[in-house]
Amino acid sequence: MAQLFYLNRSDDHTRFTQFLKGNIALSESTREAVTQIITNIVSEKDRALIAFTKKFDGVSLTPDELLVTEEEIEASINTLEDSQKDILKASFERLWKFHEKQIPTSQTWKDEDSVTLGWIWQPIQSCGLYVPGGTATYPSSVLMMGVPARIAGVKSIALTVPPSNALDPHLLYASRLVSVDRIYRVGGAQAIAALAYGTETISAVDKIAGPGNSFVTEAKRQVFGQVGIDMVAGPTEVVVVSDNNSRPDWVAADLIAQAEHDPLSRSILISDCEKFVSKVFSEVARQAELLPRKDIILQSWNSNGAGVIVDNIVQGIELSNEIAPEHLQLNLNKPEQYLDRISNAGSVFLGNWTPEVLGDYIGGPNHVLPTSGTARFFSGLAVWDFMKRSTVLGVPEESFGKLGRIAERMAVKEHLEGHANSIRIRMNEIEGSTNE
Repeated sequence: MAQLFYLNRSDDHTRFTQFLKGNIALSESTREAVTQIITNIVSEKDRALIAFTKKFDGVSLTPDELLVTEEEIEASINTLEDSQKDILKASFERLWKFHEKQIPTSQTWKDEDSVTLGWIWQPIQSCGLYVPGGTATYPSSVLMMGVPARIAGVKSIALTVPPSNALDPHLLYASRLVSVDRIYRVGGAQAIAALAYGTETISAVDKIAGPGNSFVTEAKRQVFGQVGIDMVAGPTEVVVVSDNNSRPDWVAADLIAQAEHDPLSRSILISDCEKFVSKVFSEVARQAELLPRKDIILQSWNSNGAGVIVDNIVQGIELSNEIAPEHLQLNLNKPEQYLDRISNAGSVFLGNWTPEVLGDYIGGPNHVLPTSGTARFFSGLAVWDFMKRSTVLGVPEESFGKLGRIAERMAVKEHLEGHANSIRIRMNEIEGSTNE
């Protein structure tokens, strides 16, 4: 059973802090294995990629089979009913409407010294989107990553999918909606390495986005610097803050929805009512027995689930800020009144009619979100994650003297005579013109 904590007990607060640290440690063996995979991909390229695909996925491929062909894509998509396509279209359209409002604007202006200042936004040239595999396929993740990339104006989008899911028709149709340029049947840390460094078949990209298991996450961490990444994400998580006016069966269903992802998924209920928490715990046990992924749900809930009793909802929000969860559900009658108290959360879901699951598929905001407390400094995937900003500075001759004198003195103070000379050589020109 999930653990129960009482926040007003000092020892429980300490225990809860330790509980939060429980599943975020990365083993040294994982780190070393990923380093070896990356090293081999860099040196052996396609040859290593094919060997790792055989080793980890049990699939034998030739270099020509790494790329999913247009004929394969078309044949797979043609197996879908129109109603199935309409579901993905509806999700795509809501995502597009939300994300197009994120497009940043370039600006330039002149200040009181007639100096031109500003910034310009440009899309990155290429990106690689990683779609996880396993026991499920995730066309929703293709949309969540592909929509902001396309709105940003990325010219070349590659998609990597583990071989077992590479021909899933829903996934391929989602990739068509966002105009993915190339799809590769490769997964794991080896896919991240290939996107970062390139092989004979897979071109290196400027940025990699997408969630994955601990090996994928560690690979992204290790290739950062060679290539940009969206974030370092771990197992998915939800925090539900609820009073006793919510329905226990609804809250239980929301906790289960998170738990069924993975045995390492974390589901936490925070409430000011102990009886309500007890009812939710009972509902989780009852509902889990009725679901096909019961074993995963119970493993996740028993190992990484928790209920926390707080004195009041404000204290519950403060605790959530300490957790910095990926998903924060406010199952409260007037959740909006607490928004200004929230400082750390990947995405916030307001009220009993806004389960996190809506955000997974069709709410509008992105579901690629920071986890494991990284919402303290990361944000969810957005259009600007596929763009970069360059600042602009233009100084006219008549303003150079004023700014140059200050710059020269600062350069001298830092003992950088070459810097100072870059200013002086221009100051001499100005002074010479003045003397004439």
